[in-house]
Amino acid sequence: MAALVLAVILYVLWRMLWVSLRPAAVYSGFVLLVLVLGLAVFNGRKKLPFLPLWKVSTWMQVHIYAGWLSVVVFALHTGLRIPSGVLEGILAGLFIVVALSGVAGVFISRLLPPAITKSGESLVYARIPRYLRELRGEVESIVEQAERETRSPALGTFYLETLAPYFQQLSGVPLLAGDPTRHARRVLFRMNEFCRYLNDDERRVIDVLGEYVERKRNIDFQYSAQRLLKLWLFIHIPFTYSLIIVSLVHAWVALAYSGSL
Repeated sequence: MAALVLAVILYVLWRMLWVSLRPAAVYSGFVLLVLVLGLAVFNGRKKLPFLPLWKVSTWMQVHIYAGWLSVVVFALHTGLRIPSGVLEGILAGLFIVVALSGVAGVFISRLLPPAITKSGESLVYARIPRYLRELRGEVESIVEQAERETRSPALGTFYLETLAPYFQQLSGVPLLAGDPTRHARRVLFRMNEFCRYLNDDERRVIDVLGEYVERKRNIDFQYSAQRLLKLWLFIHIPFTYSLIIVSLVHAWVALAYSGSL
């Protein structure tokens, strides 16, 4: 509500400047630059969590509201017209990318963490490949032991044909492009079909392997989700700093040509 009230106040002030033939674009541009610089400060605050400057969650809320406010000021500053020059075009393009990636980041940061928690055991992203290697090693040990005890090659053959490709690598399916866990459902379906041809001892081994398939499903989901959380930052942050640099150049050029420098 506070952000909405402030947006209305800024619009009224901008309208008063425009009606009084004052350089409304200069003032709105200055406000927009201050907002963009303030939004960039949030990234620095996250890297210094020990500073007693509000909680990170409070900074996040301020960051979100200031982001929406910057969109309003951008609309006032540009009049939503098509950029007429190269510099203006680059600046507008950068702002749009930063704004859209920011909106996407809000939804991603709100939806994915709860989904990751519900998926299963929380995993450290950097250690996920190691978790997979350890999981694969345990599965291979179970299959080898089962072959020795049952004296049947059935489980070993099934592992090589169905389970080995599944446990060999992480799911490469991006979370937004599909379900990274659908491979697990196919494997579980084949395991259920395969159980019809096994004896009781072999079925018990398949049940144990099914638990490992579920653990791999959790690894795939957390890998895709955490990768997406990191990917949007690789877009949002570099474009933000690029926006600041181009904005400063744009401000200098605008003031130079207006005779204010």
